[in-house]
Amino acid sequence: MSTEDLTARARIRDAAIRLFTARGMEKTSILDIAEAAGVSGGLIRHHFGSKDGLREACDAYVFDELLKFKEDVLAKGAANPGFLPSFDARQLLYRRYLGRALIDGSEAAAAQFTEIVDGTERYFREQGMDMPDPRGVAAALAAMTGGLMILQDHVARALGEEPGTHEAMLRMSLAAGHLFLNPLGDGETLEKAREALAAYERKG
Repeated sequence: MSTEDLTARARIRDAAIRLFTARGMEKTSILDIAEAAGVSGGLIRHHFGSKDGLREACDAYVFDELLKFKEDVLAKGAANPGFLPSFDARQLLYRRYLGRALIDGSEAAAAQFTEIVDGTERYFREQGMDMPDPRGVAAALAAMTGGLMILQDHVARALGEEPGTHEAMLRMSLAAGHLFLNPLGDGETLEKAREALAAYERKG
């Protein structure tokens, strides 16, 4: 494959990521992507086969880039407890993309969500954390984190921040971290809720 082909492939992928994020896959056509990338619809089919094939390529690329970002943040955070991540425009776009993919019902995004839950549950168990339902907690945590991706523009506006900025994402992340470290309820309240649920299940 020539360098020109590689460049065109990347240009198509990047244009598709932007449009899929802004409009969703169903409302984005091959011609829309071709126009944004400055190529022909035939070239898109040559590289990706179909819109579904292009979506799969975008999913794989975005998820890989987000994983690299996460690993980089974890490594820097381990070396420096005071480290704060920098959310550049590219990372913010990819987080939006993942949120949109979850809403659109992307199979790859659904698989990614399950992998996140699996990894979080595994971490809880490896750390010997005392919780009655590690899987449930892992799923809830993944959903809360994913919710920030999906609703980030609305959250930013509610905070008086400009959507899609590093400042908005950092403020959201710090607020979420505060909630994780400072639960709003106490153990007694949670235990009562658990007992109420158990009683309800027994009646059923």
